[in-house]
Amino acid sequence: MTHSITFSEVEKKALHNGVNFKEIKELFHKKENTTPTLILSRSEIGKNYDSLVAALPRVNIHYAVKPNAHDAILSEIYNRGGNFDVCSAGEIDKVLQTGIDPTTLIHSHPIKSIPEFDYAVEKGLELFVVDNLEEIEKFKRYDKKLKVLIRFRINTNATAVVNLQYKFGCQTDDVLTLARKIKEAGHEFYGLCFHIGSQCTYSENYVKAIESAHALIAQLDNEGFDTRMLDIGGGFPVEYTEPTIPIDEFCQPIATALDKHIRPGIQVISEPGRYISASPVTLICSIIGKAERDGKMWYYLDDGLYSTFSGILYDQCQYPVVSNAVGEHKLSVLSGPTCDSFDVMYDGLMIPEHNIGDKLMFTSTGAYCEVSGSNFNSLSRPEYLVID
Repeated sequence: MTHSITFSEVEKKALHNGVNFKEIKELFHKKENTTPTLILSRSEIGKNYDSLVAALPRVNIHYAVKPNAHDAILSEIYNRGGNFDVCSAGEIDKVLQTGIDPTTLIHSHPIKSIPEFDYAVEKGLELFVVDNLEEIEKFKRYDKKLKVLIRFRINTNATAVVNLQYKFGCQTDDVLTLARKIKEAGHEFYGLCFHIGSQCTYSENYVKAIESAHALIAQLDNEGFDTRMLDIGGGFPVEYTEPTIPIDEFCQPIATALDKHIRPGIQVISEPGRYISASPVTLICSIIGKAERDGKMWYYLDDGLYSTFSGILYDQCQYPVVSNAVGEHKLSVLSGPTCDSFDVMYDGLMIPEHNIGDKLMFTSTGAYCEVSGSNFNSLSRPEYLVID
């Protein structure tokens, strides 16, 4: 059973983390403010980026565009000297609007259609990822020499919430074979990469992968392959309804393992997405309907599972529910505005009783929420409001 949290609790935590919650609070109480609205804080984007840079001083940050490609996020990353990880023609186009040099981008998708691949090369990208022999065959169509990272996977005792090793990554025993095939195809073996998964709460998984990379680099050295880069992926954890340890504590074992196992001269990069984009976005919804059914209070919101709350399905997340109502907490259900009975986000929620027209707030809705939603029932999607 989940309880809502109060404004004062959220504000206290925000102030502790150096976030100015005042403007968001004012927008919540502003009666003429149209909902649903996604409030995007530029300052928190920068705070998250700077925190990760400080926690991993050896690592160059390539923001993974997929969880949220809003222009404000991309420009903030670019203006702070960050780079980008892209996986499609659409993401390439978005990122190039910042003015960044395309040769510095990493295209991290291990499986690329020929049209997508052609477009990336045409736009000037040079750094790509593979994890199988069939993908290397696609490289033979390009006269331009490309830089190729091999993505490998490892066995872990505990997986991330979203296990990205399930779909991608070769076995470590296959790395040498792939490196040879890259050379035969006329391209450059450039390095290694791994991605433990998204919302990974176990830093030891990164350490284990770095140790595996160390052993692989030694094998590659013996065959004359020069490892120039190691990509440690992303997946750093974000606090939703459960607490997480501070990012500097989480990353300390990773930073130590990099210094211990990865020799100087090998560039280390990372592809964080969630950690940078989740907390800067806050969703404000209005209650558009109310009914009592089977001993529960049902509230119908103007955003739902087919839109911003799609992250509950695809990202396996629950977002904190913030209410400014007072009174006895009652067993409640929050559902979306569509005519589909599947459109239910929270069942078994304990919150004070609300009325039609009241608002609710949901924090940390910036990653994998808006991007995976739809306009089912032809309902309007939330508009972004960029602050500070």
